[in-house]
Amino acid sequence: MKPNPGRQNGDAFAILRGSLSRLNLPADLVNELIERHISVSYEKGAWAFCEGNTDGMVAYIMSGYVNAYCPVGDGNRTLVRMSGPGEVIGYPDYVDERGRTARLFEAQAASKCTLALFSRDHLERLLARLPIDRLITILTALNTFWSKNLWFFTTLLSLPLLDRLTIVMSDLAKRVGVRDSLGIVLIPEIYHDDLAEMIGCSRPMISRLIGQMVESGLLARRGKQYVLLKKWDFDNNSRTPEKSRDAQKPVRRLDSVLLGRSSASRYQRAPQIAL
Repeated sequence: MKPNPGRQNGDAFAILRGSLSRLNLPADLVNELIERHISVSYEKGAWAFCEGNTDGMVAYIMSGYVNAYCPVGDGNRTLVRMSGPGEVIGYPDYVDERGRTARLFEAQAASKCTLALFSRDHLERLLARLPIDRLITILTALNTFWSKNLWFFTTLLSLPLLDRLTIVMSDLAKRVGVRDSLGIVLIPEIYHDDLAEMIGCSRPMISRLIGQMVESGLLARRGKQYVLLKKWDFDNNSRTPEKSRDAQKPVRRLDSVLLGRSSASRYQRAPQIAL
């Protein structure tokens, strides 16, 4: 971890400013929040958020990629999401059975990255100055965000594994992908173990599913990166070969997930927040 208190990058905060402005936050409040950040660089593999580390802080990803994990007990954790520039991480907490505040998610640098750290106490003091109507706008946006994600993950778990993988990779392409002549390149390095955790299956199963996608001309590898080829269909992402009526049910459920996330984003554009 390398603090860079003097580093300033206006472009890095453009997404954050735009997202916060849609929450009806005053420009002077947003400027004061950003001016008080601490810029910190992490090497790949370093833990940015875990128990006893960066307590009381929220982070905005300025550059690089970060894996968000959910502890599941006995020292184990599950990868929930890979986050990239423009997303907020590190804030979700919960109260355990003893009434203590505990961190719900942990974050590890998936690549060399730079985070802008903000104090929760400072953020709370800024919000306390806002009128009630603006606070209601913020609460409404956060409620929309959590409801959308709860619905998304609940629906995701009801789908076949191939459809789950397709949704996850489509989401990664939209958030951390770059378009080129062949399709969309997923910029961060993503391992089979990572994908297995994100869709809830074994590593051998991921290898098998990836093989099916490659054989079908949907996916390719370029060094350590995946490329979603032009044949990849973001509107109808089911890859199941069966043509029976029963086989089409997952297709409709899959379409509803993707369309639902798109519709929700049109009606409420809250800041991108990593779980």
